Amino acid sequence: MSLFTPSGGLVYHARALRYREGLWGPFRTELQHWLERCLPPASELILVGPSAGHCLPTQLLSRFERVFILEPDLLARRILRSRLARARLVFEARDLLVAPMLAGGPGLDALLERRPAASVLFCNLLGQVQLDLSEEQQLRFQAAFKRRVLPLLVGRCWASFHDRWSLAGDVGEPSPPSLSFERLPSDPELAAACFGTSGAPITVVDHGASALFPEAWPRRYFSWQLTPQALHIVEGVARTGV
Repeated sequence: MSLFTPSGGLVYHARALRYREGLWGPFRTELQHWLERCLPPASELILVGPSAGHCLPTQLLSRFERVFILEPDLLARRILRSRLARARLVFEARDLLVAPMLAGGPGLDALLERRPAASVLFCNLLGQVQLDLSEEQQLRFQAAFKRRVLPLLVGRCWASFHDRWSLAGDVGEPSPPSLSFERLPSDPELAAACFGTSGAPITVVDHGASALFPEAWPRRYFSWQLTPQALHIVEGVARTGV
């Protein structure tokens, strides 16, 4: 990943330094409450793409005896290591997600097979990685993820929070800060729930991550005011040992 992309690297870390304790506060609080319900204490946790953990409730990690951290970004790993200060952390610098899904080699699925009891958290990653792929690559990634990774999540506790939409400009304040749906909502349903049915139409970037999971699974949505002029609608999907 480039050091200067808005979704990672120096730009993202600079935004976190400026906004994490203020503008990002409501999102981080809602996310923490949700994750505390989704990920009960266990022996192992696999974090997939946590970056430097700026939005991650790091106290959640104390529930786990051992934490495996899959993060290819060197700068993010160094920041996260300095913030966590835990002895039982295992860092993996290789990309075990995108390249293996596209190339057909062993990746996250192999790790999950070796650690069948580990809980898993995809950390705001699945909606970002697809923006860097072509349409054909996105379809291949989605097909491989559903074929190779989803079956290995059955029977363990896992969760993913990921961008569904990003919006630029003044679109108003979403209300409430989090929403629950029994299944995947349509775009008009989600827009009405977040912004109401009146007002001017809004333009969004769809990050494609909703397609990775069955439509019948429940969803949770969080509003994340990334900057004063950039809003993300973050989707949460979780299953608890089923």
